[in-house]
Amino acid sequence: MDVYDVSDDLVKKLNDWKLIGIISGKFNELKENYSKVNFVEHALIDFKYMEKIFLNVPLREDKCNKRSVEFRMLGNEQFSLKNRKYFQALELYNKSICYAEPNSEHLSIGYANRSAVLFEWKRYRECLANITLARKANYPARLSHKLDKRERDCQQLLEQQPPDVVPFEFKLNFDPHTQVPYIADCLELRESADEGRFISTNRDLVVGDLVAVEQPFCSTLLPPMRYIRCATCKQENYLTLIPCDSCCSVMFCSEECKQRAMSTFHRFECPIIDFLHRMFNKIHGIALRTTLAALDLYPSIEELMTFCEQPQNQHKCAFDLDYGQLSPQEHYRAIHGLVTNQHMRSVSDLFQRSVVCAVLKHFIIEYTPLKDHLGGEDGRNFFTDLLFRHLQTSPSNMHGIDLVEQVNETMDDQTHSSGAYAFLSLLNHSCAPNTLRIYEGTKAYLFVLRPIKAGNVLYDNYGAHFAIFSKQQRQETLSMQYRFDCKCEGCELDYPTFGRIPHKATVPSVRDDTDMKSLGAYNYDFAASNYRKYCDFLTQYGAAYPCEQISSAEECLKMALHIMVDAVPLKAKM
Repeated sequence: MDVYDVSDDLVKKLNDWKLIGIISGKFNELKENYSKVNFVEHALIDFKYMEKIFLNVPLREDKCNKRSVEFRMLGNEQFSLKNRKYFQALELYNKSICYAEPNSEHLSIGYANRSAVLFEWKRYRECLANITLARKANYPARLSHKLDKRERDCQQLLEQQPPDVVPFEFKLNFDPHTQVPYIADCLELRESADEGRFISTNRDLVVGDLVAVEQPFCSTLLPPMRYIRCATCKQENYLTLIPCDSCCSVMFCSEECKQRAMSTFHRFECPIIDFLHRMFNKIHGIALRTTLAALDLYPSIEELMTFCEQPQNQHKCAFDLDYGQLSPQEHYRAIHGLVTNQHMRSVSDLFQRSVVCAVLKHFIIEYTPLKDHLGGEDGRNFFTDLLFRHLQTSPSNMHGIDLVEQVNETMDDQTHSSGAYAFLSLLNHSCAPNTLRIYEGTKAYLFVLRPIKAGNVLYDNYGAHFAIFSKQQRQETLSMQYRFDCKCEGCELDYPTFGRIPHKATVPSVRDDTDMKSLGAYNYDFAASNYRKYCDFLTQYGAAYPCEQISSAEECLKMALHIMVDAVPLKAKM
């Protein structure tokens, strides 16, 4: 069961009982968004949906030594001489650590087992850190001889561990913008009736030009990554993570990140963390996290209400902020000002979003400390309005934070988080984009992917790329999720998908077996030495787009840039 199952079943029942017209009419008459959501919440309560959800979906799994031992045994199996699957072993040991009951020996044994994997992987510094964690967690004396020997061996081998890859620090190719200092001064904000707000350039840009470097207002880790990355900073840190003291689904890379989370978003999410992961998707997750981050801006809900109601804080974007004093409150002005497109949404669309909002707000208010923070009815209604707003802005404005593409891996292995980026949200979509987003952690770099003439528009890709999806598939997806009919060059000229992209005899090939082998092995030195080669090729032959040689060069450039910022997961390095 997820929240869309609830919405679909409610609509089906209303249709079966011939109540859909009456309910839709009453819903549509309500002017305030919180009134719409409250109306739907009452319907869900009256029809026993909230009770059914509570009875069938656990809010939070309890710590359990039995489960901890089960995951540790599975980790041992992956770590065995027969398998030697170190990454899988580490992930399972992390689950074992998360499920271990406080003050039990199973927590310390989980750390010790993790140190054994890291020793075999020759990560001696991280091995020693885990030995320290095991001892702090009261590692059993009967087993201490194993830990003592591993520690002595580590100390002797420590100097053999090579230094970690230091991500390449890219710099803007132009002077910083006078209004938005983290973007190039050649970029301009424009607006039209057809395209809304968009970004253009006042000078020619070539492939590889770095035109923006942006940090998100907030970000949220996706559930498949919960035993792999820190929930606060989103780093892997060789999977040497520590658990939340209360839940089994969140880990942190340090006590600092743990305390930061517990004082902000996780104090509200923790009591219902497994309910959130099971019932909602990544769009709902970043909408909730953005709302909780907004609540954290001020000590009281009343101060945030005042802030959001002030005219100077409405309908703003990245170009309206005061970067001389870029506080979190100032940053949020641009996130709060993202377009909802509510006037374009159908009654059925708004009703479904109201179901999502109603279920989410009902459980987070009823079963977490949020109820006390919000106070009375005014505070709860304001929170509902804010959450509903971000549930509308998130699908078309929030961004997936991606890693390098890996052979035979799913998107779960390539996207680790979602983030709220004020500037990147201003980029419009093209199925044949001329820019490329690369992430170092959660910091976004925006590179030029295709030559852009002065006066032309910068285009991002919202996931519907012509090389992967047919025109019909793209049009349907974009219309449903983003509420526009795409008229980009890829659609107007009906560019072919990857298998049908032509090979042009007038265009040479920029890659050979060495490129594929070195990039496939995530060779940093090769990537740093050759990425300019791909940029120059794509600039020189840009007029031949699209063709097989250009598509191949684009993929090589993407790989090289990902490698240079170390956006390569440990799973691929092992």
